[in-house]
Amino acid sequence: MAPRSVNPLSQDKLESLTTKRLLAYLRSLQQCEESIEASDWSEDEAASVSGIIFKASDEWKLQHKLVKAVLAERPNIE
Repeated sequence: MAPRSVNPLSQDKLESLTTKRLLAYLRSLQQCEESIEASDWSEDEAASVSGIIFKASDEWKLQHKLVKAVLAERPNIE
């Protein structure tokens, strides 16, 4: 089984998502593994997968920051 990955999205694409879809994307990011060292995947397996796999990556940190910024501009849902 390959590592679960999340495709990175541009800020424009994130802003075009509904709040419900944006929250689902955030959950997908949160389900990424912490780091390659803490996972049972080899570097070769991880390198063969496209997208974001590990929270320790700069790409994950950027996507998380962008999602949180877009969500901060949205009205609260009750």
